Amino acid sequence: MIRWVYLIKYPEGVSIEDGERWYLGTHTQEAKQMAEHGLVSYKTWRALTAPVGTKSRSAEFLNQWVRVTELVFRDWDAYRASVIDAPIEYSGAPYGEKGFEYTTVFLGDEAPEYDLLREVPELP
Repeated sequence: MIRWVYLIKYPEGVSIEDGERWYLGTHTQEAKQMAEHGLVSYKTWRALTAPVGTKSRSAEFLNQWVRVTELVFRDWDAYRASVIDAPIEYSGAPYGEKGFEYTTVFLGDEAPEYDLLREVPELP
């Protein structure tokens, strides 16, 4: 499994309500077309609000992301078929060119490589 996780925020000047209305009501509905090509799971959550920050990450920095979305594909071939080979022509947001800003990461299946509370990784 390939898990593609997005952290999302809306552009400056766009209210969370307006961003959510477009993202959840339009963008995500169009993205479901990827299921025809290999998307097997598509979930989203409102991000939790951190009550405090840390020395290296302020609460403002931690709380810039308002939504987390996860797309899951069987494998890299399914990802390619869904995203590269059959790209979706998304509708633009009514409030501007960029519907949302994001950062992403790819993860493997849900089994972690290490359980760091129980083991020390063996290093080369």
